Amino acid sequence: MATKVSGSKETKGKKAVIGKQTAVQDVAKEKKERKAIVDKQKAVEDMASELKKRKIIVLLNLAKTPDKLVQQIRRRLKEKHGAMFKIARLAIVKRALEQCNFPKELYADVNFPVAVIAANELSPYEISNMFMGNMLSVAAKPGDKAPFDIVIPAGETDMPPGPALTQLKQAGLSVKVDKGKIAISADSVLAKEGTVLTPEKVQALQMLGIKPFKVGLTIWKAFDGKLIFNSEVLGLSSEKLAEGLKEALSQGFSMSINASYPTESNIAFLLTNAMRQGIGIGKNSGEYSEGFMQELLAKAVSQSDALNSIEKQSGG
Repeated sequence: MATKVSGSKETKGKKAVIGKQTAVQDVAKEKKERKAIVDKQKAVEDMASELKKRKIIVLLNLAKTPDKLVQQIRRRLKEKHGAMFKIARLAIVKRALEQCNFPKELYADVNFPVAVIAANELSPYEISNMFMGNMLSVAAKPGDKAPFDIVIPAGETDMPPGPALTQLKQAGLSVKVDKGKIAISADSVLAKEGTVLTPEKVQALQMLGIKPFKVGLTIWKAFDGKLIFNSEVLGLSSEKLAEGLKEALSQGFSMSINASYPTESNIAFLLTNAMRQGIGIGKNSGEYSEGFMQELLAKAVSQSDALNSIEKQSGG
């Protein structure tokens, strides 16, 4: 009996110790969770405070974006343009945007790592142009598709003959040995645009030091206080944008002329055309008006000359 009582006390003691440890752990866990909530709330409030000071909001897709490029753009935006550039957890970003009453269409469908740019001086299109002008060249990987026709021009290389010669030939290049070095003997198309790059072709590009791909910061959506812009619109180059505007203006002008709808840009053309049509109708109808009297007289003189010519020819 004594042994059983002793064992029972020992078991109760162990349970008490475990209970105390569990209670301590629960308290620590609760404190940690409470601190995390407080930290999250502060992060939301801090970001919302910064967003309210600026009218232009840009969301960047950070998936597969080199950190080096992110840091370069961050410094430039902050130092030269006083813009806010924040990288935060997606939940914090969405909560801050919601708190500032920005349109849900701007951020509702975001499910990837993002950075938030908020600015006053730069428009979304100017920010996009900055990104397009700051891109990094990266090497190809097997399975990538050629972004354009990759042409290797004829010329010398610094590579000595050996295995490299065979590897370049396997990639489809015209090569030879010249003065103890490998030379590309003729312009060679390594890959046509859109074709998948094989390991052999990727290795040849690496050997030649060619990085055919460009990576940059990718805008997901942007808001200028009135409109939401997507990446397709902001990704247009200034050349394509100018070409598109020129075509749109031409089509709009033609449409307004055909519809006889007066605008500031077509009113001179419409009035000139209307005057020509009025003169034509007046001349053909034989009606008299100061507006086309000279044309009628000229027509009459022309007809009279024609009749006189006919009479002379007929001996009248």
